[in-house]
Amino acid sequence: MSYSTGSATGPNDLLDKIRAFLLAEGWAVNLFTAIGAGYRLHVQKTAGDATVMYFNFRSAVAETGTTLIAEDNIGNANGTVTGILVNGSTGYDVGQVWHKQTGYPKNTSNQSFACCMTQMSVTAIPAYYLFTIDDAVHIVVEVTAGKFQFMSFGLLEKQGAYTGGQFFTASWPSCDPYNDWNSGWYGPRYFTFNVYGGQNGAVYYDADASATWRRADPTSVRQIIFPCVAGQSANLWYSQAGLCSMFWAFAPNAYNAMAAQSPIYVIGLRSDNNYSLLGWPAGVRFLNVTHYTQGQEIAYGGETWKVFHADSGNFTPSNMYCGFAFLKVV
Repeated sequence: MSYSTGSATGPNDLLDKIRAFLLAEGWAVNLFTAIGAGYRLHVQKTAGDATVMYFNFRSAVAETGTTLIAEDNIGNANGTVTGILVNGSTGYDVGQVWHKQTGYPKNTSNQSFACCMTQMSVTAIPAYYLFTIDDAVHIVVEVTAGKFQFMSFGLLEKQGAYTGGQFFTASWPSCDPYNDWNSGWYGPRYFTFNVYGGQNGAVYYDADASATWRRADPTSVRQIIFPCVAGQSANLWYSQAGLCSMFWAFAPNAYNAMAAQSPIYVIGLRSDNNYSLLGWPAGVRFLNVTHYTQGQEIAYGGETWKVFHADSGNFTPSNMYCGFAFLKVV
Protein backbone atom coordinates (compact mmCIF):
# COMPACT_ATOMS: atom_id res chain seq x y z
CA MET A 1 0.00 0.00 0.00
CA SER A 2 1.58 3.24 -1.07
CA TYR A 3 1.15 6.74 -2.49
CA SER A 4 3.34 8.82 -4.77
CA THR A 5 3.03 12.20 -6.45
CA GLY A 6 5.14 14.37 -8.74
CA SER A 7 5.20 15.94 -12.20
CA ALA A 8 6.17 14.61 -15.63
CA THR A 9 7.59 16.00 -18.86
CA GLY A 10 5.04 14.18 -21.02
CA PRO A 11 3.21 10.85 -21.46
CA ASN A 12 6.40 8.83 -21.97
CA ASP A 13 7.98 10.17 -18.79
CA LEU A 14 4.71 9.58 -16.92
CA LEU A 15 4.55 5.95 -18.06
CA ASP A 16 8.14 5.46 -16.88
CA LYS A 17 7.19 6.82 -13.46
CA ILE A 18 4.17 4.51 -13.33
CA ARG A 19 6.55 1.65 -14.17
CA ALA A 20 8.87 2.59 -11.28
CA PHE A 21 5.93 2.88 -8.88
CA LEU A 22 4.61 -0.55 -9.84
CA LEU A 23 8.05 -2.11 -9.43
CA ALA A 24 8.25 -0.69 -5.91
CA GLU A 25 4.81 -2.17 -5.18
CA GLY A 26 5.79 -5.71 -6.15
CA TRP A 27 4.72 -5.79 -9.80
CA ALA A 28 7.02 -7.52 -12.30
CA VAL A 29 7.85 -5.66 -15.52
CA ASN A 30 7.77 -8.03 -18.51
CA LEU A 31 8.66 -5.36 -21.08
CA PHE A 32 9.26 -1.62 -21.30
CA THR A 33 10.39 -0.42 -24.71
CA ALA A 34 9.93 2.38 -27.24
CA ILE A 35 7.29 1.98 -29.95
CA GLY A 36 6.10 4.63 -32.39
CA ALA A 37 6.24 8.00 -30.66
CA GLY A 38 5.63 6.35 -27.27
CA TYR A 39 6.44 3.32 -25.14
CA ARG A 40 4.79 0.00 -24.33
CA LEU A 41 4.76 -1.43 -20.82
CA HIS A 42 3.67 -4.91 -19.73
CA VAL A 43 3.37 -5.83 -16.04
CA GLN A 44 2.11 -8.70 -13.94
CA LYS A 45 1.55 -9.48 -10.27
CA THR A 46 0.12 -12.34 -8.22
CA ALA A 47 -2.75 -11.00 -6.12
CA GLY A 48 -3.51 -11.95 -2.54
CA ASP A 49 -5.95 -14.67 -3.65
CA ALA A 50 -3.34 -16.13 -6.06
CA THR A 51 -4.92 -14.59 -9.19
CA VAL A 52 -2.14 -13.64 -11.62
CA MET A 53 -2.93 -10.20 -13.05
CA TYR A 54 -1.59 -8.94 -16.39
CA PHE A 55 -1.93 -5.37 -17.67
CA ASN A 56 -0.61 -3.69 -20.80
CA PHE A 57 0.07 0.01 -21.38
CA ARG A 58 0.94 2.26 -24.30
CA SER A 59 2.01 5.91 -24.06
CA ALA A 60 1.26 8.03 -27.11
CA VAL A 61 2.33 11.45 -28.35
CA ALA A 62 -0.06 12.87 -30.96
CA GLU A 63 -0.67 9.40 -32.44
CA THR A 64 -3.73 8.16 -34.27
CA GLY A 65 -5.87 5.12 -33.61
CA THR A 66 -4.42 3.29 -36.61
CA THR A 67 -0.95 3.68 -35.10
CA LEU A 68 -1.99 2.61 -31.62
CA ILE A 69 -4.29 -0.30 -32.52
CA ALA A 70 -3.90 -1.68 -36.00
CA GLU A 71 -7.54 -2.59 -36.62
CA ASP A 72 -8.76 0.98 -36.03
CA ASN A 73 -9.25 1.50 -39.77
CA ILE A 74 -12.19 3.89 -39.82
CA GLY A 75 -9.98 6.98 -39.63
CA ASN A 76 -11.91 8.98 -37.04
CA ALA A 77 -11.19 12.69 -37.22
CA ASN A 78 -10.84 12.96 -33.44
CA GLY A 79 -8.64 9.91 -33.06
CA THR A 80 -5.33 11.58 -32.14
CA VAL A 81 -4.13 10.55 -28.68
CA THR A 82 -1.58 12.21 -26.42
CA GLY A 83 -1.77 10.18 -23.25
CA ILE A 84 -1.67 6.62 -21.91
CA LEU A 85 -3.80 3.58 -22.84
CA VAL A 86 -4.38 0.42 -20.81
CA ASN A 87 -5.93 -2.99 -21.28
CA GLY A 88 -5.81 -6.30 -19.45
CA SER A 89 -4.98 -9.86 -20.46
CA THR A 90 -4.60 -13.29 -18.90
CA GLY A 91 -1.00 -13.79 -19.99
CA TYR A 92 2.03 -12.21 -21.63
CA ASP A 93 3.63 -13.06 -24.97
CA VAL A 94 6.59 -10.98 -26.14
CA GLY A 95 5.76 -11.86 -29.75
CA GLN A 96 2.31 -10.25 -29.69
CA VAL A 97 1.37 -6.58 -30.18
CA TRP A 98 0.83 -4.59 -26.98
CA HIS A 99 -2.99 -4.67 -27.06
CA LYS A 100 -3.42 -8.33 -28.09
CA GLN A 101 -1.68 -10.23 -25.34
CA THR A 102 -2.86 -13.70 -24.31
CA GLY A 103 -6.52 -13.56 -23.30
CA TYR A 104 -7.01 -9.93 -24.34
CA PRO A 105 -10.44 -8.23 -24.20
CA LYS A 106 -12.04 -8.45 -27.64
CA ASN A 107 -15.26 -8.45 -29.62
CA THR A 108 -16.60 -11.19 -31.86
CA SER A 109 -14.29 -9.99 -34.65
CA ASN A 110 -11.25 -10.40 -32.36
CA GLN A 111 -10.76 -6.65 -32.22
CA SER A 112 -9.24 -5.47 -28.95
CA PHE A 113 -10.55 -3.04 -26.33
CA ALA A 114 -8.58 -0.47 -24.35
CA CYS A 115 -9.17 2.61 -22.17
CA CYS A 116 -7.24 5.85 -22.10
CA MET A 117 -6.23 9.07 -20.39
CA THR A 118 -5.72 11.59 -23.17
CA GLN A 119 -5.58 15.33 -23.90
CA MET A 120 -2.27 15.48 -22.02
CA SER A 121 0.41 18.07 -22.60
CA VAL A 122 3.20 16.86 -24.88
CA THR A 123 5.89 18.53 -22.78
CA ALA A 124 4.61 19.30 -19.25
CA ILE A 125 2.21 17.34 -17.02
CA PRO A 126 1.71 19.47 -13.88
CA ALA A 127 1.01 16.62 -11.45
CA TYR A 128 0.24 12.94 -11.06
CA TYR A 129 -1.03 11.01 -8.05
CA LEU A 130 -0.46 7.25 -7.76
CA PHE A 131 -2.40 5.17 -5.21
CA THR A 132 -2.34 1.47 -4.43
CA ILE A 133 -4.46 -0.33 -1.87
CA ASP A 134 -4.77 -4.11 -1.59
CA ASP A 135 -4.61 -5.32 -5.23
CA ALA A 136 -5.94 -2.14 -6.93
CA VAL A 137 -3.95 0.72 -8.49
CA HIS A 138 -5.43 4.18 -9.13
CA ILE A 139 -3.82 6.94 -11.21
CA VAL A 140 -4.96 10.57 -11.21
CA VAL A 141 -3.28 12.91 -13.70
CA GLU A 142 -3.49 16.68 -13.97
CA VAL A 143 -3.31 16.59 -17.75
CA THR A 144 -3.16 20.37 -17.99
CA ALA A 145 -3.39 22.99 -15.25
CA GLY A 146 -6.49 22.29 -13.12
CA LYS A 147 -7.82 19.52 -15.42
CA PHE A 148 -7.76 15.89 -14.27
CA GLN A 149 -8.22 12.41 -15.73
CA PHE A 150 -8.20 8.95 -14.16
CA MET A 151 -7.09 5.34 -14.66
CA SER A 152 -7.52 2.26 -12.44
CA PHE A 153 -6.65 -1.42 -12.74
CA GLY A 154 -6.04 -4.48 -10.61
CA LEU A 155 -8.25 -6.97 -8.80
CA LEU A 156 -11.69 -6.36 -7.33
CA GLU A 157 -12.41 -6.88 -3.65
CA LYS A 158 -14.44 -10.01 -4.36
CA GLN A 159 -17.85 -10.80 -2.96
CA GLY A 160 -17.67 -14.57 -2.84
CA ALA A 161 -15.18 -16.92 -4.43
CA TYR A 162 -14.66 -17.09 -8.19
CA THR A 163 -11.82 -17.22 -10.68
CA GLY A 164 -10.46 -13.92 -11.94
CA GLY A 165 -11.85 -10.53 -10.93
CA GLN A 166 -9.29 -8.37 -12.76
CA PHE A 167 -10.54 -4.98 -14.00
CA PHE A 168 -9.33 -1.87 -15.80
CA THR A 169 -10.86 1.51 -16.56
CA ALA A 170 -9.88 5.06 -17.51
CA SER A 171 -11.43 8.41 -18.34
CA TRP A 172 -11.91 7.63 -22.03
CA PRO A 173 -13.19 4.38 -23.55
CA SER A 174 -12.43 2.90 -26.90
CA CYS A 175 -16.04 1.58 -26.68
CA ASP A 176 -15.34 -0.48 -29.78
CA PRO A 177 -11.95 -0.74 -31.45
CA TYR A 178 -13.05 1.39 -34.38
CA ASN A 179 -14.15 4.27 -32.14
CA ASP A 180 -11.51 6.77 -31.07
CA TRP A 181 -10.47 7.61 -27.51
CA ASN A 182 -11.18 11.34 -27.74
CA SER A 183 -14.78 11.56 -28.92
CA GLY A 184 -17.00 13.65 -26.67
CA TRP A 185 -19.97 11.37 -27.35
CA TYR A 186 -18.23 8.47 -25.67
CA GLY A 187 -16.45 10.03 -22.73
CA PRO A 188 -15.58 10.36 -20.03
CA ARG A 189 -16.59 7.02 -18.55
CA TYR A 190 -14.21 6.38 -15.65
CA PHE A 191 -16.04 3.75 -13.56
CA THR A 192 -19.01 4.31 -15.91
CA PHE A 193 -19.58 7.75 -14.50
CA ASN A 194 -22.52 9.06 -16.50
CA VAL A 195 -25.11 11.47 -15.21
CA TYR A 196 -27.73 10.56 -17.79
CA GLY A 197 -27.03 6.87 -18.31
CA GLY A 198 -27.61 4.73 -21.36
CA GLN A 199 -24.17 5.13 -22.93
CA ASN A 200 -21.20 2.82 -23.04
CA GLY A 201 -18.98 2.36 -20.04
CA ALA A 202 -15.21 2.23 -19.94
CA VAL A 203 -14.87 -0.49 -17.31
CA TYR A 204 -13.80 -4.01 -18.27
CA TYR A 205 -13.44 -7.03 -16.02
CA ASP A 206 -12.70 -10.73 -16.32
CA ALA A 207 -14.36 -13.43 -14.23
CA ASP A 208 -15.16 -17.09 -14.74
CA ALA A 209 -18.90 -16.42 -15.01
CA SER A 210 -18.40 -14.35 -18.16
CA ALA A 211 -15.64 -16.55 -19.68
CA THR A 212 -14.10 -13.43 -21.20
CA TRP A 213 -13.47 -9.76 -20.52
CA ARG A 214 -16.72 -7.79 -20.47
CA ARG A 215 -17.44 -4.09 -20.66
CA ALA A 216 -19.41 -2.30 -17.98
CA ASP A 217 -22.66 -1.25 -19.61
CA PRO A 218 -26.23 -0.75 -18.42
CA THR A 219 -27.58 -2.94 -21.20
CA SER A 220 -28.01 -6.71 -21.19
CA VAL A 221 -25.71 -6.95 -24.20
CA ARG A 222 -22.58 -6.59 -22.07
CA GLN A 223 -24.19 -8.07 -18.96
CA ILE A 224 -22.01 -6.08 -16.56
CA ILE A 225 -23.12 -3.15 -14.48
CA PHE A 226 -21.28 -0.57 -12.40
CA PRO A 227 -24.13 1.06 -10.48
CA CYS A 228 -23.94 4.01 -8.14
CA VAL A 229 -24.21 6.78 -10.71
CA ALA A 230 -26.85 9.47 -10.88
CA GLY A 231 -30.10 8.46 -12.56
CA GLN A 232 -33.79 7.94 -12.03
CA SER A 233 -34.92 4.83 -13.92
CA ALA A 234 -36.50 1.87 -12.17
CA ASN A 235 -33.97 -0.76 -13.25
CA LEU A 236 -31.19 -2.08 -11.01
CA TRP A 237 -28.50 0.19 -12.43
CA TYR A 238 -30.43 3.29 -11.51
CA SER A 239 -32.09 2.05 -8.32
CA GLN A 240 -28.61 1.50 -6.89
CA ALA A 241 -27.81 4.98 -8.13
CA GLY A 242 -30.77 6.34 -6.25
CA LEU A 243 -29.23 5.13 -2.99
CA CYS A 244 -26.04 6.99 -3.78
CA SER A 245 -27.98 10.06 -4.82
CA MET A 246 -29.46 10.23 -1.33
CA PHE A 247 -25.95 10.48 0.05
CA TRP A 248 -25.00 13.14 -2.49
CA ALA A 249 -28.10 15.26 -1.98
CA PHE A 250 -27.43 15.71 1.74
CA ALA A 251 -23.71 16.41 1.81
CA PRO A 252 -22.22 17.63 3.99
CA ASN A 253 -24.40 15.72 6.43
CA ALA A 254 -25.75 17.24 9.63
CA TYR A 255 -24.03 14.69 11.87
CA ASN A 256 -20.38 15.57 11.23
CA ALA A 257 -20.45 18.03 8.29
CA MET A 258 -18.66 15.47 6.08
CA ALA A 259 -19.61 13.99 2.72
CA ALA A 260 -20.62 10.32 2.90
CA GLN A 261 -18.59 8.08 0.60
CA SER A 262 -20.10 5.30 -1.50
CA PRO A 263 -18.26 2.17 -2.73
CA ILE A 264 -18.41 1.38 -6.45
CA TYR A 265 -20.27 -1.92 -6.67
CA VAL A 266 -19.71 -4.27 -9.59
CA ILE A 267 -22.86 -6.25 -10.40
CA GLY A 268 -23.16 -8.93 -13.08
CA LEU A 269 -26.35 -9.77 -14.93
CA ARG A 270 -26.58 -13.56 -15.19
CA SER A 271 -28.15 -15.57 -18.00
CA ASP A 272 -31.28 -16.12 -15.86
CA ASN A 273 -31.75 -12.30 -15.69
CA ASN A 274 -30.87 -12.19 -12.00
CA TYR A 275 -27.95 -10.21 -10.64
CA SER A 276 -24.87 -11.08 -8.61
CA LEU A 277 -22.65 -8.69 -6.68
CA LEU A 278 -19.10 -9.44 -7.83
CA GLY A 279 -17.20 -6.96 -5.68
CA TRP A 280 -15.77 -3.45 -5.71
CA PRO A 281 -12.39 -1.78 -6.34
CA ALA A 282 -10.52 -1.00 -3.12
CA GLY A 283 -9.37 2.53 -2.36
CA VAL A 284 -11.77 4.57 -4.51
CA ARG A 285 -15.28 5.84 -3.75
CA PHE A 286 -17.94 8.19 -5.07
CA LEU A 287 -18.87 11.25 -3.05
CA ASN A 288 -20.51 14.64 -3.28
CA VAL A 289 -17.71 17.10 -4.07
CA THR A 290 -19.78 20.28 -3.94
CA HIS A 291 -17.80 21.68 -1.02
CA TYR A 292 -14.36 20.26 -1.89
CA THR A 293 -11.63 21.54 -4.19
CA GLN A 294 -9.53 19.49 -6.61
CA GLY A 295 -6.95 17.46 -4.71
CA GLN A 296 -8.28 18.42 -1.27
CA GLU A 297 -7.51 15.96 1.53
CA ILE A 298 -10.23 14.93 3.96
CA ALA A 299 -9.92 12.73 7.04
CA TYR A 300 -12.30 9.96 8.07
CA GLY A 301 -11.07 8.66 11.40
CA GLY A 302 -7.47 7.62 10.80
CA GLU A 303 -7.77 7.55 7.01
CA THR A 304 -6.87 10.32 4.55
CA TRP A 305 -8.70 10.57 1.22
CA LYS A 306 -7.85 12.87 -1.70
CA VAL A 307 -10.84 14.28 -3.59
CA PHE A 308 -11.13 15.02 -7.31
CA HIS A 309 -14.10 16.25 -9.35
CA ALA A 310 -15.56 14.14 -12.17
CA ASP A 311 -15.51 16.53 -15.12
CA SER A 312 -16.89 16.13 -18.62
CA GLY A 313 -14.84 15.78 -21.80
CA ASN A 314 -14.35 19.54 -22.08
CA PHE A 315 -13.41 19.73 -18.38
CA THR A 316 -16.61 21.40 -17.22
CA PRO A 317 -18.48 19.92 -14.24
CA SER A 318 -20.74 17.04 -15.30
CA ASN A 319 -23.11 18.08 -12.54
CA MET A 320 -22.88 19.87 -9.21
CA TYR A 321 -22.26 16.76 -7.13
CA CYS A 322 -20.15 13.96 -8.50
CA GLY A 323 -16.54 13.10 -7.85
CA PHE A 324 -14.13 10.49 -6.55
CA ALA A 325 -12.08 10.07 -3.38
CA PHE A 326 -8.87 8.00 -3.29
CA LEU A 327 -7.36 6.47 -0.15
CA LYS A 328 -3.91 7.92 0.52
CA VAL A 329 -1.56 5.53 2.31
CA VAL A 330 1.91 6.85 3.17
